[in-house]
Amino acid sequence: MRKGLVWRIIGGILFGLSSLTGAAAAPVVHDGAHLLTPQQRTTIETTNQTWATTRQRPQLWVYTYARLSDSALSGFDYDQPFYTPGNDLVDRLFTRIAEEESGVTDPSDWAVTSRVNRLHHRVSVIMVFPDHGWHTVITPSDDLLGSMSDLEQWWITQRLPNKQGTGRSAMTFFNRYSRFVGHHVANAKTIKPGMSADLLSFLILLPFMLWGLIHFIRNFHNITFSSGPYDDYGAWNAYWFGRWMGGDHSHHGGPWS
Repeated sequence: MRKGLVWRIIGGILFGLSSLTGAAAAPVVHDGAHLLTPQQRTTIETTNQTWATTRQRPQLWVYTYARLSDSALSGFDYDQPFYTPGNDLVDRLFTRIAEEESGVTDPSDWAVTSRVNRLHHRVSVIMVFPDHGWHTVITPSDDLLGSMSDLEQWWITQRLPNKQGTGRSAMTFFNRYSRFVGHHVANAKTIKPGMSADLLSFLILLPFMLWGLIHFIRNFHNITFSSGPYDDYGAWNAYWFGRWMGGDHSHHGGPWS
């Protein structure tokens, strides 16, 4: 009985540490489709172990599936990089992990939902699965999404092999996102997005706007302003009035010639 009590205490301590660190009682790699080499698995595991000791403790898991049920593949849009069946698969995965850790089988229980939220906060998951052809997708964590501006989202998703399902496509995703996570999430004091597309557009246009303003100011004094359509007539009258006042009445005519 004493030994059982000791093991329960140890289990409670480990569960508490798991909750604090954001680690989960699940492998960071699940290769159900047998696509990854031992070296690729080691790379994924080592990277996640390193991140577990950083300030933000992000995780980037890789899960491959040989087949999926039809219910897991409906209602999603592959044209949107972060709105795919991977979202639903990750929800199911996190719920199962939370139930196993908490010993509760009710997904609406607070112990389960709070753990699921913590997983969504830090854990991004790359998914490889067949759906009328193979797909490689990612469900980003809240931290990862919060660290990316619209411009960074556009850049990081460019030319990714999302219509392939191989170990190479999985590692292409992993390498692309792990570099970003390592630079912008893992040790960040505050997670915040980088430059937005609107700000970049403004900075590109700013020199042209400044040039236009300077050009306008430099040429402002050369602008002549007209007081009306009879300016030429008034100038002609002023000329002859000046000649007459100067005494030139006889040779050139005038009002009293």
